[in-house]
Amino acid sequence: MKPKIEFVSKRIILAIIGLVFLSAACGGGGNAGPQGPVILTFWKTFEDSEHMATLFEAYRQLHPNVEIVYTKKNIENYEKDLLNALAAGSGPDIFSVHNSWLPEYTDKITPAPDKIFNLRQYSESFVDAAVEDFTLDSKIYGVPLAVDSLALYYNKDLLGTAGIAVPAKTWQELADQVKQIARKDSKGYFTRSAVPLGLSLNINRAVDIYYLFMLQLGFKPEGLKSSFNGYLSQSIQKAGQTFVPARDALDFYSSFADPRSENYNWNSRSDYSIDAFVNGRSAYLYSYAYTLQTIKQKAPNLRFDVAAVPQFNLDDPAVNFASYWGEVVSKQSKNQEIAWDFLKFISSKESLDKYYAVNKQPSSRKDLIDLQIQDPVIGAFAAGNLTAHSLYRPAQVKFDTIIGQMIDDVILKGVGFSEAVSRAEQQVLTLIRE
Repeated sequence: MKPKIEFVSKRIILAIIGLVFLSAACGGGGNAGPQGPVILTFWKTFEDSEHMATLFEAYRQLHPNVEIVYTKKNIENYEKDLLNALAAGSGPDIFSVHNSWLPEYTDKITPAPDKIFNLRQYSESFVDAAVEDFTLDSKIYGVPLAVDSLALYYNKDLLGTAGIAVPAKTWQELADQVKQIARKDSKGYFTRSAVPLGLSLNINRAVDIYYLFMLQLGFKPEGLKSSFNGYLSQSIQKAGQTFVPARDALDFYSSFADPRSENYNWNSRSDYSIDAFVNGRSAYLYSYAYTLQTIKQKAPNLRFDVAAVPQFNLDDPAVNFASYWGEVVSKQSKNQEIAWDFLKFISSKESLDKYYAVNKQPSSRKDLIDLQIQDPVIGAFAAGNLTAHSLYRPAQVKFDTIIGQMIDDVILKGVGFSEAVSRAEQQVLTLIRE
């Protein structure tokens, strides 16, 4: 009888091991934390509660003792409300941070425990931008449910009228097409522009387009370790040439609003960029996936499509720019392990596949992008996520304001490129010392 008992014991052990591996393979929902009643509070921007409900319900089926109290916050006051709540010790267990905020929040959030979510799993599953933006010192600090990167919207009718069959793939092609598309009246108003570029004041997310150009020229965002001394004035050697990406990107970007340039097709009298596109006054528009709904609402009959952003050189690896949000766990939370178990579960392939079926958003997971690339609505944005990067900006809103002013100073005040970059860099240094 003794050998039979040992055989049964081994089968029981193997069964237990199998269950452990099965739980891990399901991407969360394991036996994390206490089994008694748990309430997780969750703050997020933009997403309505009904969009998140399927994720919450799926987790509750595995953990009926866990209740998720979700609050959609107004973006205008979000960070102020969040910081005030954290300072008062009454902040949420889980909250969203922009992908450029992590260094300012590392003292307020807790990384994922290795037993729940390790860096190898994360790096294999999520796009490079997420790994760059939400990991530090081999620890995972945040997980995005989606990633949004820039793409090039184009008006099919305006391109066809200009005799252009394929949207621009390079900077040079974009510049060349200005001559074919742009039209200006006798008073200097562009009745038709090729692309809204050159200024900040009337272009949606102009600074992001400028950052994209910097990255495509080889700018190296030191990010978390940078003192920002010499950050914008860095130079690189490429193909036997010396580039100062911040300066050279400013040169190209501003040329589209410079009356002395052959690229001139935009000025301060032009409509706001999204309005110009939906009203048929601009053939192109650099923007994100979230702009799709706005365009469809404002111009339901507009014939448009979306392509990859043009590159500086097609022989170089493609580069895009990402702007998105990730979910983090507060250091104040009394249920940190459960909170991270929940985040791993809702960001799993299985959970996000169902979520994207209802909410069309470009995937943060590499293993779902292959499916999304074929999607006629978000395919270009999903593909863009594979080459997307970003750069850390301390006090992001103020940093972006400095860059926007730098852009406008070149055209509206006649400041030289190098001087404008130098001024901006000094302002950034002052900002981070505050």
